[in-house]
Amino acid sequence: MAKTDLTTTEVAQLIGVGEATVKRWAEKGAIHSERTVGGHRRFRLEDVARFVRNRTPGGEQSWGARLRIVNSSEQSGRVQSSATTLGLFKALVAGHEHEAATSLILAHLNGASLSFIFDELLCAAMRKVGDLWYAGQLSVDQEHLATRTALNAVHLLKVILDLPKSKTQLAICCSMEEDFHDLPVHLTHLILESEGWQVVNLGANTPFFALGDAVARHAPKLVCVSSTIMSNPDRAAREYLEFRTAATRHGSAILLGGKGFEPERIRSRFPADHHPNDFRELTTLLGQLTTGGRVDAAS
Repeated sequence: MAKTDLTTTEVAQLIGVGEATVKRWAEKGAIHSERTVGGHRRFRLEDVARFVRNRTPGGEQSWGARLRIVNSSEQSGRVQSSATTLGLFKALVAGHEHEAATSLILAHLNGASLSFIFDELLCAAMRKVGDLWYAGQLSVDQEHLATRTALNAVHLLKVILDLPKSKTQLAICCSMEEDFHDLPVHLTHLILESEGWQVVNLGANTPFFALGDAVARHAPKLVCVSSTIMSNPDRAAREYLEFRTAATRHGSAILLGGKGFEPERIRSRFPADHHPNDFRELTTLLGQLTTGGRVDAAS
């Protein structure tokens, strides 16, 4: 499980100030802390995030100078995030979940949307991990460690998010059978929750017949399926058409995303309401559905 109690050193690294400054803030009660049996300070991540949100940049409060990503200028954000992506990549491969979470959290506190954080930071770093693994420059255990570190970093990020309390629409998310990559599913889950959706997460390696059973049981408005790899497209396409019939019968829209669904020859065999290319596009489509509309059917 991702850690949510931070030491003074970790808080100082997260905010970008000295440990003495953090101790002074804690002594004044500006940031809540508790003491361990041994007398050491511990800070909840939620309290740290709340403190940072309420600070006015300037003087020793200029923690945000370490990272500036602004949604209204995404091109500039991409350029400025390249160094952050490299640092995030190194933290993931080394298994430093708190350092990885710091990059994500700082981006969020500086105004970056979840879709930007996932597309331009986390997924970019994980693509580098995958490319190096494919080239034989990273081992399987390093790739697995990077993935688990990324998942824990996302859990830490979720702790400080102010997610909508009201969730009136239901979505199911999963990855298809024989795809054991669960990171895309968790990212989709969090995007859905941030847009006010209630989520049933079936996780990785979900057969289409089981997904059809879940649709019949829950009658969701939306089903999101990810595919990083597709080992048997012929069988999957046959089973998918049966599932799609069941989803249509229950009025469920289908979104298919991920590298496995990128080729046009694959998309033509897996017709869906849409094939979002990234999390930004997914967020836009969710906005359409949330307001009562329907996404345009994919070709």
